[in-house]
Amino acid sequence: MSEERLRLEYIPLDQALRWEANPKKHDLDALIRAFRTYGFKDAPLYDAKLGRLVYGNGRTEALERMHAACEPAPRGIAVLEDGRWAMPVCFGVDSASLAAATAFAIDHNNLTVLGSDFVFTDLVRMWDEEGLQQVLGEVPDAASLLVSFSSEDVDALLSGPSFEPAEAGDQSRLDQKKLATCPACGHEFKP
Repeated sequence: MSEERLRLEYIPLDQALRWEANPKKHDLDALIRAFRTYGFKDAPLYDAKLGRLVYGNGRTEALERMHAACEPAPRGIAVLEDGRWAMPVCFGVDSASLAAATAFAIDHNNLTVLGSDFVFTDLVRMWDEEGLQQVLGEVPDAASLLVSFSSEDVDALLSGPSFEPAEAGDQSRLDQKKLATCPACGHEFKP
């Protein structure tokens, strides 16, 4: 059995260091509604290599908004004597490098939706694309560790779209209509 283990600790909300470069988009209003309905049940993870929360940044920001609005603490959040909130955070099993922490932060979000016929462009919509490009550009070794994006997808993301004109034989002509296929009988025809 591995000696590296996760441990859960309650820390003051204002000491939970969010990863400010996190390019993941969040629906903070939906997170707040979920906390009001279900309580806070999914502790963020701190990674020492990143020096910040590797996941749970959106949840932490949603709690900060609730606290600033003087809402009651959701179930699962402790209220300290001075009125500050304390949230559960997982510690331990830190990444081997900054690149591994960065890759894990991306994969942790992507892996929750894989298996649902999502393709690369669907996954990228969860992210601030420029922010994702910046993070992967600043920590280039992270791209090679990703398991939720293929290396071709990462290359396309980092290089951006190509606006080079196609070869003459590859370009379509607007005056040429392509054949359409009838879905009922399979007959091809010009629309």
